[in-house]
Amino acid sequence: MSDQGQWQVAGNAAETYDRALVPAVFAAWASPVVELADPRPGERVLDVACGTGVVTRLASQRVGRTGNVVGLDLNPGMLAIAASRRRANLPPTH
Repeated sequence: MSDQGQWQVAGNAAETYDRALVPAVFAAWASPVVELADPRPGERVLDVACGTGVVTRLASQRVGRTGNVVGLDLNPGMLAIAASRRRANLPPTH
């Protein structure tokens, strides 16, 4: 196996990101970011570069059913994971 082959991410990169990086790095920052933004019930929120949606889901809890949160990301794989976690009603972090 070449050196390059040893350093490739196996499987789906967005799933690996959500499984490994979100809990290890991004989940710890999600609550402080949402606290600083301070979304309130009924407000609208745009989460730019949302990744797999850890901040998006937290913000959605804050705005409630009368508000609206939209996650935006350039990577369709990240958006697919975010959408699947939302549909499954999974908690903001795992």
